[in-house]
Amino acid sequence: MLIRWATESDLPTWYELASELSTVMRHPANMGADSEFIAYTKSKSSKYEALTAIDYISGSNMGFIGFSRTHNRITWIGVMEKYRKNGVGGRLLKTALRQLDHTKPITVETYPEEYKPGFPAKNLYRKFGFVETESNLLLPHFYGELICRMTADLSTEKRGGSFHYRYPEFIKAAYKENCPACNNEPMPDGQIDIVLTDKICVGGEYPGQGRLFGKLYVMPREHYFHFEDMPEADAAFFVNEVQRVGKALRKITGAVKINYKMHANSGAHLHIHMFPRYLDDDFPSAPIDYRISEPAPYESVDEYLWFIEQMRKELLYESI
Repeated sequence: MLIRWATESDLPTWYELASELSTVMRHPANMGADSEFIAYTKSKSSKYEALTAIDYISGSNMGFIGFSRTHNRITWIGVMEKYRKNGVGGRLLKTALRQLDHTKPITVETYPEEYKPGFPAKNLYRKFGFVETESNLLLPHFYGELICRMTADLSTEKRGGSFHYRYPEFIKAAYKENCPACNNEPMPDGQIDIVLTDKICVGGEYPGQGRLFGKLYVMPREHYFHFEDMPEADAAFFVNEVQRVGKALRKITGAVKINYKMHANSGAHLHIHMFPRYLDDDFPSAPIDYRISEPAPYESVDEYLWFIEQMRKELLYESI
């Protein structure tokens, strides 16, 4: 199945599902036709706060989830009857939780323990770390029915800065007018331009992702979001530059191999990471954990600056 953002074209199916679940959710009439619910779905889909599960073969919506970044809360979840027990609810909930602030309590308002139709939802929330924190609450948007509040503490989760956790900011920066690199915003602490021309940027970073001596990145100055959208001539030039930098990097660092990774999952402006690999690095027979950066792989900041200068000399560029 595919988990993606719910769009306006998905809303009729969401209304159909809401109508199907009206009795279970204790709506006094038809939830799918309720003007407040319709306004809710339109708001959520416009703010990247609603996800849907799609069956790849049929293209059908399997379920929906809504959430609130403002209140750090799951606000709605439902799965089409024919797709229940297929793990749809778990995939939706897992993805929604990634978009919420894990450093603060995440809440959901759901059914009291004695309400049997609510067992599947409560069991799903428990599976993801929610525990009941308040009971017998009477809130107006629950149609006069008693509910309980469950809370999850996900503060121990290890998270990076990719779109999986901050999609609205990420997708905004995918447009050139909002791109930090294109707008010459200050580089993060520790990053230094090794090469900067009108076509290419090679940047070093301290302390260095993966604790790998010489870890750097190569970025075209022109803004591209998807590599496959880069014109053939530009792509050929870019790859040639990446090869040239890789050859210099292997010579200066003495690395056994250079790993090339084109993620652009955190910074939306296309770029390639270069990870030198060594006999004694921290990831034998394993992928690099880029979230690990301390302690620095350099003996000192001076050694890092020495590396930067050696790369400039090898690439035949003067100090900048």
